[in-house]
Parts: sequence; structure tokens; C-alpha cells
Amino acid sequence: MRSDRQEIPEGFTKEDADKAETMEARQKMARMASPGCQVYWPSPYQVCGAIKDKYNSLGGPNSFLLWPTTNELVNPDGFGRRSVFQNGPIYWSAASGAHPVVNHFFAAWARQGYEGGILGYPTTDEIVNPDGIGRRQEFQGAAIYWKLNEAYAIGGAIRDKWNQTGATTGPLGYPTTDEIGVVKYNGRYNNFENGTITWSGQTGARLLYGLIRDRWAAQGREDGA
Repeated sequence: MRSDRQEIPEGFTKEDADKAETMEARQKMARMASPGCQVYWPSPYQVCGAIKDKYNSLGGPNSFLLWPTTNELVNPDGFGRRSVFQNGPIYWSAASGAHPVVNHFFAAWARQGYEGGILGYPTTDEIVNPDGIGRRQEFQGAAIYWKLNEAYAIGGAIRDKWNQTGATTGPLGYPTTDEIGVVKYNGRYNNFENGTITWSGQTGARLLYGLIRDRWAAQGREDGA
């Protein structure tokens, strides 16, 4: 067996490696029985379809994801799929394609309820922002922006307003919170490095920064007079 000749990567046992080698051999002999799937020694799990294609395009086990730790799983919505790897998952749906969601992006997505929340499925991989420092990832319902180990969701009219100011290269900088609901006014707001954008059905999206934002904060923010 290969496990007797090659070093087994950390996180896998000899039993895992031998099982993976057996699965590889079976697939080579019966590819028509499990089309579109692949095993990556020493991990004893299959990666299939569009998720496999994405994984291979990233470099497979040599990518930041490393080795698979599950077979393909059906998501709670009954439509999408995911495969989990040592450093994060790849999620797939027919509408969005296959994309990895990892690290701080995954944590921010989890806060919003994963694919069942307002963000929905990822529609891109991570994208480098124009400033060359931060990153973003687009989802069906909004986006997550990351800078210096902090990632927050922003979408809808608030994001539209932020984009009008120049987004990450504008005066507001990066978001420092997810959207926060204001029950009192049936509204929402996002805080940024240098300001705030508020939204309600009556006022639309409004930009607050500098002395105006300081005064708003001093008066109790959304709970003030």
C-alpha cells in the first residue's frame, strides 16, 4: 500500500490512507458507476461534480483547502451541495455555482444563517479590493467585506449608498459591523471606519460622518430624540 511507502499527511490515519487507495482503484475500474467523482489520497472521501471541478481549479490538496474531510453533503434547503475540506467548505447551487467560503468570511456568513439567511449562496470566490489590502466575497443577497481579520456583511440600499461614496476607497472606509436592525423605526444601519449609513422606509439611506455622526452618537444614536 502507498501508506507503507509514503508519509501520511497530518490528520489522516493509515486506515484512512488505505481506504482512500482502495477507493481510487475501484474508481479507475468503474468510472461509469460513479461519474464525475474523485478521491484524493490519503483522504477516503469522494469529491464530485462542480465542487470537484472548483477544487481542482484551485489546486486540489495543494490549495489552501487541503484535503477533503467529508463526502458531498446535501444542504438543509434540499437543493444545494457542499463538501468540507480541512480549511473550509466549497458550497454549490445551480444558481450560484461552486465557491469556497473560508476563515473570516465563513464566520460572517454563519452569523447571517449560511445559505438559509439573507446572504444566500456565494456567487464568487474571494476578490481583492481596489485598495489591494482588503477582500470581498459576493453572495446572492449581499456581500461580505474583510480587512485586518474582520469581516462584515453589507447589502441593499445601504451598500448602494456606500458604493456611491466610493465604497472601500471612499471617506467611510470599510464596514465595522454587519447591518444592525432598528425595531423602533423599522430601519437598519451599518457602521464604518469613518461613519455610519442609516436606512428606513421613510428616509431611505443616509450618510452620517464627522460632527454630524458624533452628534447623533451623543444623542443616543437611533434611540435618541
